This record gives sequence, C-alpha cells and structure tokens, in this order.
Amino acid sequence: MAPVEGIPDVITSSEAIPKAAPEVTDKVVTQIKHYFSDASLNHDEFLCKGIAKDDGWVSFEVLARFNRLRQLMGLPDTSRAGKGNKKSQAVPVKDVIAQLSTIVKEGIKEDDPLEIKEDNTAIRRKEAYTPSDEWFSNTVHVKGLPYGKEWSGMIDKLTEFFNKKGEVVLLRLRRNPKSKAFKGNLLVEYATKDQAEATAKDDELVFEENKLETTMLPAYHDEKLAADEFIQPELRKPGASYPTFEEWCVAHGREPPAPLQNDKTKNKPAEKEPEFEVVPGVLVQFTGVNDDISIPQLKEAFGALGDVKFVEHEKDEENGIVRFKEPVPKDFAEKNPELKIGDAVLKLKLVEGEEEKAFFERARQASVNARANKRTSHHNGGNRNKRYRK
Repeated sequence: MAPVEGIPDVITSSEAIPKAAPEVTDKVVTQIKHYFSDASLNHDEFLCKGIAKDDGWVSFEVLARFNRLRQLMGLPDTSRAGKGNKKSQAVPVKDVIAQLSTIVKEGIKEDDPLEIKEDNTAIRRKEAYTPSDEWFSNTVHVKGLPYGKEWSGMIDKLTEFFNKKGEVVLLRLRRNPKSKAFKGNLLVEYATKDQAEATAKDDELVFEENKLETTMLPAYHDEKLAADEFIQPELRKPGASYPTFEEWCVAHGREPPAPLQNDKTKNKPAEKEPEFEVVPGVLVQFTGVNDDISIPQLKEAFGALGDVKFVEHEKDEENGIVRFKEPVPKDFAEKNPELKIGDAVLKLKLVEGEEEKAFFERARQASVNARANKRTSHHNGGNRNKRYRK
C-alpha cells in the first residue's frame, strides 16, 4: 500500500508520542507483515519498487510515511495537524521513526518471514518476492454495500466476515478513480480457488443488513468485457492488454477527458452561444436527499446507472434533477425506483411533458444570464449562486 502523503519534519500532537502498548505492537507488526506479503505486493507498485532496491531493504523512514501505521501507533492525522488545535506540540519525525523501529524490533520473531537490518534502520523479506497471477482466479467480486459509506475498522470487520468461508489473504475496497469514494464493491482474495468459489456460490450472504452479490473475478471480468465496458485496472487479468480510458472513449465515440492546461488562455477558441433544445428522456427527478450527501456523491451514484451530464440540486432541498447524456428507457424509473447513497434512499421519477420543457427553458435562461454577468463583471473569487452544478 503506497503512502497517502509524506510526513513533515515535525508532527503536531496534543500529547507526546505514547509508549507502545503490547496490543499496539501486535497490530503494527501484523500490518507490516501484510505489506510485505505476496498478496499485498501483487498490487503494490510503490513497495515493489522499494524492495527492488538496496537488496530488498525498506527503511523505517519510508514506512513511517504510511498513514495506516501512524494510525495504529496512535499518532495524529498529519493532514489535520495543527488545525484548530491550540494545545498541539511539535514532535520530531526522527522520534516517530525511532518508535516504529523499536516496535518492529520488539514484535518481529525469529521464525517470522521478515528480518531487521543490523543497524535497526530497515526491514526486508527473508525470501525474495516472486510475482504471481494466482490471485486473479482466487478472488471474488462483491457488490451490495452502501456507496460512499466507510467507518473505522470496516476492513477488519469485513475480513472477519469473509474469513468464515476460508482464509482471506487480501481484501480491497473498490473506489471511484476520480473522487476516491468507496463504490460499495469489494475484491476478496482467498488462499485457494476452492475457498473463493465457496463464497461466490453463496447467494445468501448478508453483511449488516446488506444483501451481497458475489461473483468470481474472472467471470465478472468476462461479463464486463462482453458488454464492451471499460475495464478498471483492479479488475484486469494479469498479462492481458487493455486500452487506456482515453483510447476506449475514442473507440466508443465518446469525448475523452480534456487534458489539464497550465495556460487556460492559450489557443482558447472563440466562445459560441449555447444551443438549447428539449431532449426527451434525459431527465430523472430524485427525492430523499439528506444533508450528508454532496453533489459529487450524487453524480457518482447516478453514474452507475448511465453517463451523467450534470446534477442539479439546491442546498438544503430534498429533491433535485439529474441529466443523463443519453435518453434513458421509458421504464427506467420502474426498473430503478430507488437509489441508495449511504443511509439515504432516493426515490426516482422520469421527468416528462411540461416539467421537462420548463427545465430546459430554465436552463437556457440561466445560461444567458451567466454569460451576460461574465461579460459585465470582473473576477470576484467564484460563483455566488446558490444552485450547484457539476
């Protein structure tokens, strides 16, 4: 698992770094063993590059950058360090590294698969890592958990749940590539193919009142491939070739994502007046939004039902409208009467007739007003309208 972020020269904390309790040592050492396991390294490009250098040694300075280890050690989240914390004090990063190396030295046993460098600055596997493709056939794809909902200890609890069918060697949460939100889907890798198949065949799995849908990863991959869908990296068969997302978009007649430009004014084409027309069947109304649901969450959740052009939702309102890029079937709302996002259950309804015409007229007028304001105003730090669109 690659580090989410590097640590600064000092870490702020309301207290000095506590002495590690035995249970903390056990958790930290278990996590490090996991990082160096075959199952984890099969998907960890960052650490694989690390063990390819210096005869397999990975320094504690590098491991100290892993957020998960800092959490297990009881250290603060560095992304929030010093924010509104008047009692915070600076802790030198060298002390963090020293504590981590001490914990590992105390916790690693002679018969463990890892060894510590003589100067206590690094750790490595005793046996060299050899990449394997077996994980693909030993993995189950799981659907059915709430979109965007995560909590502390979630992975541990899920691992305990799936361990009832066999030995889970790796459990991965599938995330949206852009927002990084949890998609409600998992990849559960077992020690053997038989154990994975036993889970995939169980159609009565329920985790915390969520009915789960399980499929062997090779079968799920082939279904996606047969449907001519883009195959996300975590679903790809080892050794096979796949197009990039940009290449896939071009091949399917879709507009690829626009590249980021440092100079937004360079070679900027002349603006054209937008053309508005009523496009039947692209609007779906939703109700039941709570304060915890954001526009990006709405867009990503509806993205599972079709390509979303934008979502219109006014803050503090329970309802809104999603516009898809292509018309949806007439029976869309019948087949998809509800959409679950976290704890909320949204009711869906196809927008038709006069409501549909009124929406497009409102959109046309809003665009005209926005362009007029742009021509007559200076930069003021952003859009101040209450309506949010993305």
